Amino acid sequence: MVSLIAAAFLFPSAGFTIAKDGVAQCSIGLLSTEPSARFGAQELQTTIRQISGAELKIVNQPQSASGSILIFSDPKLKEEEYTIKTTGGNLVISGGGKRGPLYGCYTFLQDVLGCRWFTSKIARIPKKPTLIVDKLNLHEKPAFEYRDPYWTEAFDGTWAARNKVNGAFITVGDERGGKVTYGKFVHTFWEIINPKDYFKDHPEYFSFVNGKRQDGYTQLCLTNPDVLKLSIDKVKEWIKENPKATIFSVSQNDTYSNCQCENCLKVEKEEESPAGPLLRFVNKVADEVGKTYPNVLIDTLAYQWSEKPPKLEKPHKNVRVRIAPIGACFSHPLNACDKNKTPLANLQAWSKITNQLYVWHYCTDFAGYLQPLPCIDEIIGDVKLFRDSGVVGLFDEGAYPPGGGADMAELKSYLLARLMWNPDLDPKPIISEFLEGVYGAAAPLMQQWLDLTHRAARTQNVHATIYDPPTAPYFPQDLLDQGRELFSAAEFRTTADPVAHEMVQRAKMGLLYLEVLRMDRKDPLWPGRAKELAASIKRFGVTQTSEGGASSEFLKRIGQG
Repeated sequence: MVSLIAAAFLFPSAGFTIAKDGVAQCSIGLLSTEPSARFGAQELQTTIRQISGAELKIVNQPQSASGSILIFSDPKLKEEEYTIKTTGGNLVISGGGKRGPLYGCYTFLQDVLGCRWFTSKIARIPKKPTLIVDKLNLHEKPAFEYRDPYWTEAFDGTWAARNKVNGAFITVGDERGGKVTYGKFVHTFWEIINPKDYFKDHPEYFSFVNGKRQDGYTQLCLTNPDVLKLSIDKVKEWIKENPKATIFSVSQNDTYSNCQCENCLKVEKEEESPAGPLLRFVNKVADEVGKTYPNVLIDTLAYQWSEKPPKLEKPHKNVRVRIAPIGACFSHPLNACDKNKTPLANLQAWSKITNQLYVWHYCTDFAGYLQPLPCIDEIIGDVKLFRDSGVVGLFDEGAYPPGGGADMAELKSYLLARLMWNPDLDPKPIISEFLEGVYGAAAPLMQQWLDLTHRAARTQNVHATIYDPPTAPYFPQDLLDQGRELFSAAEFRTTADPVAHEMVQRAKMGLLYLEVLRMDRKDPLWPGRAKELAASIKRFGVTQTSEGGASSEFLKRIGQG
């Protein structure tokens, strides 16, 4: 195999012919035993047939070194890194690790042949019976080692692999190269030492607040040596239970009440941040776990009370700190908004003490999933900012309940996936292609709707949080009036296109949600709006209209239960 690969690089090539008039002019040579490389070869075969009509054969360990698309694993390349070259009469796709060869195949289909996978059901596959590609010499690796657009619409494993997403919640198996696998995700203190099991006999394991130890859903006492030992033992137990996982979270519960005992306060004062006791604790866990499991990473949060980094302690090499600036403005990037001075300062401070920083960000309104959140500009600006700040993992939390259906979830998932791989991509054509591919003739109208929902943030510096009500200042009445005209026109334009028509009606739920919750119920139009919204929620299988808020309860609120 080595000699064949070497031979393929001896002579430069001006280009490569794949198909001519629907007839195959080459074969696919599989030179890797990685399951994802075989899957990549099959995806090339299937998609090229869809494009050109040509049926390319897949040949295992081909003997000829000319006239093939060669796919192989290159140990010199890192995980997910790949090269695509025309050379020696061949087109050579080489990749590193489990996903590199597969991602190389998808990049060739996407960036060279023009394929797009906008949603799990909507793709753009060009038709061209003759395929001749120009000379190629591409080399890429991802901007982030961990890329997770956390939307229901992004969980589909086929869509995720095609868009090079490797998040923990996608449904993808070894045949597609797997993913970043969390053994335990976040807010794990209650799993490590549960007060139901320990508080009665050991209240000293838990937070000391307002003069007493706290029972219930609280935090741990992070300077207690027994808590440290129990935590180390628990993480090792998790690893034995889930040996394929690569990262385990040792992180605060989703509440405040960090420990204020004498020892914890002493460390907090030394570090000038409550993150001091936390990071010292997590580092000790990681050090001990790393002795037995050197390839396992330990993840923790910089969130709420722990967002400000410590003055002295630094994350150890097998620790991933994940900063989560939940209190930020989400209509503007962190470095382009006066409301974001503190989160930006925390990001910059963490990036100075670690080159292994993760980010947990947000891109939906958790108080109302259907409600538009004007965060497109924020997404575009912050993904690049995070990369430039040395962040290596990005999780952007959208609406994640079964059924999905949140405002513009498909677009945000797709945009995030593309930019998480390469933040330097021009976002305008990404958005334009998506709108054209998904909404068809209604694409210009959907662009106008996006612009309307972002107008106040762009022109009046209006800020958005992730818990804004439908009466937020970026939703003036004229926005709703114009939105109704746009969606009426969009529905009309897509009458003959059932896929685009359905997608327009899914997006319309954002407008209907605002109308129903803002209108006076005595308005003669209100019953019709409520009925239409309820019908759409049921039709599209929306299970939650807010975080933890069942759609069934919402429908009762609007008299449609």
